[in-house]
Amino acid sequence: MSNKWFVFAVAAMLAGSAFAAEKESGGVTPNLDKGTKVLEGAGYINLMGDEVNIQLAYGQLVADGIEVALVAGLRDNEHYMSTELGVRAEYNLVLGSAFVPFLSAGVVWADVEADDSDIDTDAAVFSVGGGVKYFIRDNVALAVNGSYLYATDDIFVDNDDGKAQDDEFRILFSVRFYFD
Repeated sequence: MSNKWFVFAVAAMLAGSAFAAEKESGGVTPNLDKGTKVLEGAGYINLMGDEVNIQLAYGQLVADGIEVALVAGLRDNEHYMSTELGVRAEYNLVLGSAFVPFLSAGVVWADVEADDSDIDTDAAVFSVGGGVKYFIRDNVALAVNGSYLYATDDIFVDNDDGKAQDDEFRILFSVRFYFD
């Protein structure tokens, strides 16, 4: 869990220039209009533990508040490796403030190898979830979301007992950039 807080702290630092350059009028209007493009980055790198978890997404709002995105991910450590590629859709509940709650659903194709659990397989992974974005500028947001993931095969390794399972709950912190 400490790695997730580290990711959030790094995201906040990366967005620090956006805080410093905020307009003096004080009002933030989230840029969630049709045609807006989105670039998202999330993850962490633990150099001492030889561990990487990165997720990148590129999307476009196909209607006001509705985003469709391509998603790519990599999770790698000395015992487990997973690469993911797929799509995600998000519905943003624009309420007229800098906080924007959202609902999401997606599907990715995952290629997984785990040494200790003898896993070497591919699987479709379906996800549903929700979260909240905080727009620090009209075009920069920090986001946190929780997702329930269900795979067509046992590809998730439980950290407590090392057993493979077909579902997982994941919390992700990210930085999102919106541009026209």
